[in-house]
Amino acid sequence: MLKMLHFAATALALVLLTACQDPQPIHVVLPGVARSGAQPMLLLNNELEPMGEPAYVHKKRDLYACNGMVAPWFQKVLVAELNYLAEKDKLQSMDVHSCLLIIDKDLGPKDGRFSVHFYQDEHELKECAINHRCKIARSVSLVLKNQLVYRSYFLSDFKREKYYQHCITPQDMWLANTTCYTVP
Repeated sequence: MLKMLHFAATALALVLLTACQDPQPIHVVLPGVARSGAQPMLLLNNELEPMGEPAYVHKKRDLYACNGMVAPWFQKVLVAELNYLAEKDKLQSMDVHSCLLIIDKDLGPKDGRFSVHFYQDEHELKECAINHRCKIARSVSLVLKNQLVYRSYFLSDFKREKYYQHCITPQDMWLANTTCYTVP
């Protein structure tokens, strides 16, 4: 009888542990969205420094207009993925008209030095990026691992106090509720 109880307890523990594991990655398919293009993702020199001038300079980061710095095809990929994730998180999707490439001066490429932030319009860009009065946030940090670029997304609705983080791998696999920094 004791052996049967021990076996039942062990089996129950295994079932509970299995239920607590993270869900399996999901392949993100975005019909009509080209996943590559003729231009590089970002316009950087060989030292991974921007080849343009910043629109805004802060003490710890520089902000660049996306046009001319982030390839148009890559912007479309990022917006499509953001809207895909927003739908999954029951957040509003965005019709993006403005974006900034933000370069953190204290971080390296493996630490998320490059991030792209999206805004509905120029007014929202200035309110959020310059005045730090954001209603929502839609951003992606580009994380370099093993010479590949992982996309670590942050989505929020500050008014409703909803915050989500997701990782999409270079193979377009979505890892929910985590950042790319924690993915091996």
